[in-house]
Amino acid sequence: MRDSQAVRPPRSRPRPAAGRAGTTRRLHVRCSSALLRAAGRTEEDGTRDRLLVAAADHAQLAGLSRRATVLRTLSVRQKAASAARGQQELARGLRSWRTGEVINAREALRLAAALFRHANRTDEELAALLHSAEASWTAGDRTGYAGAAERIGGHTAAPPVVRDYYRGIAAALRGEHALSVPLLRAASGGVPAADGRTHTLVHACRAALMLGEVSHARDLATRALTRAAAPQRATPELLGLLALVELVADNHARAASHAGRGLEAALAAGRPNAAAQLRSTLAMTAAIRGDAAACRDHARWALGTAQAHGLMVPALLATWSLGRLDLAHQQPREAVERLRPLVLGESGVHHFAWRLHVIPSFVEAVALAVAELPAPARKRACRQARLILRTLEDWAAVTGDQRARAAALHCRAVLSATAAPATADPCFDRALALVERVGSEFSQARTKLAFGMALRRLRRPADARGHLRGAMLLFEACGADVWAERAREEMRAAGQAEPGGGPRPRCPAGLTPQQLRVARHVAEGRTNREVAALLALSHRTVDHHLRNVFAALGVRSRVELVHALASFGGGPPSAVRHSAP
Repeated sequence: MRDSQAVRPPRSRPRPAAGRAGTTRRLHVRCSSALLRAAGRTEEDGTRDRLLVAAADHAQLAGLSRRATVLRTLSVRQKAASAARGQQELARGLRSWRTGEVINAREALRLAAALFRHANRTDEELAALLHSAEASWTAGDRTGYAGAAERIGGHTAAPPVVRDYYRGIAAALRGEHALSVPLLRAASGGVPAADGRTHTLVHACRAALMLGEVSHARDLATRALTRAAAPQRATPELLGLLALVELVADNHARAASHAGRGLEAALAAGRPNAAAQLRSTLAMTAAIRGDAAACRDHARWALGTAQAHGLMVPALLATWSLGRLDLAHQQPREAVERLRPLVLGESGVHHFAWRLHVIPSFVEAVALAVAELPAPARKRACRQARLILRTLEDWAAVTGDQRARAAALHCRAVLSATAAPATADPCFDRALALVERVGSEFSQARTKLAFGMALRRLRRPADARGHLRGAMLLFEACGADVWAERAREEMRAAGQAEPGGGPRPRCPAGLTPQQLRVARHVAEGRTNREVAALLALSHRTVDHHLRNVFAALGVRSRVELVHALASFGGGPPSAVRHSAP
């Protein structure tokens, strides 16, 4: 050990003593020397300090006061060195967390916490532990996050709200939900009105978000943003948190507004990791609007930084946004392939907590895609979707999160409409009753659209039209234009155009509305089987419609069909097929 070699205790000899007292003194001298040698061989600062203190105690008992003083001085110097090094590692970890590789940040912050613990600097140790937990969360490191949560949950310097939050997190990661939920509730509701500490409000907000208390989470995040001690440094992360709260609440316009402001602040402050988080949120809001160009642009930037720096939350959100864009543009098979790794953890992009939010999108994509599959593959896909959905249902049951329960009921109804259409009505009725009570306009519209599509598939167009009209109006109200257009298409297929809408597309050469829909999707590049799945028709019916379209327009190929529809102004809904960046 360098320090023990640099500062050697003086060689003092105890005075000879006879009998039992002399034997005891010699034993203390030997113990002190052995402990000092052990301290010189250890690399762990805390262990070295304990050995030095023990060596000093034995020297004092042996009557070697000067030796004991030197050893205690050496221990104090070791602690001072640990504190100084801890400050260096903390600064290095924070720098990496904001601008560099998040795994490096996590390791530096863990080391800083250990050094501060050795130096008995409890406040600095807590700060390093909190930042280490943040880095582990962002990296999707379940084990590291659980370890940090255990330490913070038992830390005496942590505020009660922070302790309860991390104790609840640690219990949840162990699967002890009966213990976890009360602790998270205590954290969510444990912030006094006069408490303006930003980190306390942030942890209470996260607890509320985990429990599905979105309104309360919004209030807490807003208070944290308002009371931030250093707004010029805290604004990007706090705006990002508020944007995520609005995203979970399906308030996509507000989420985009907060994320846009946060992105400007992050870029001005030179924080690429915070910018990646905010860009991934903007990609999600663009996907809901159906703005493919903006969604892909934000997702590309977010994924570039996230993959370079090991940021799993932005990577998952960006990938999820591309999957939701696939769903918006009626490409369920692409959505399934993109979202399956996120919910199963089969790829480099995964997160142990955010996967719960992805499950509804994945299950709906499976339900829409299975119509294109043969019967055995369809059964396997539905079985996998049900197993994955059970994870969300279990969490909703444990936490009492009504939004999660409404999303799970929606998914069950969609799967029922695929596997056993005649039994879907009660499932949709339960889903609609709950989503209208606790859900957003967007989630209500999605359920109404799915119900209307199922009813039309059962040849009940009169019943379908009411739900489809309601879906269209709700989509328009929340700015989901691409979804509103999809509801209009379904209304036309059910035999009625939307009230107050624009003029219906002109049907060239006397094509029926259903024939025009088939022609537009074929011109978009889809196969007959894909068109059949999208329009809830049989493959044979699509073939029949397409033959009639070719005959009516006088075309002989799909390429000629594209030009013919363009000349009549009845081109495909999207000019080109959308693909991943």
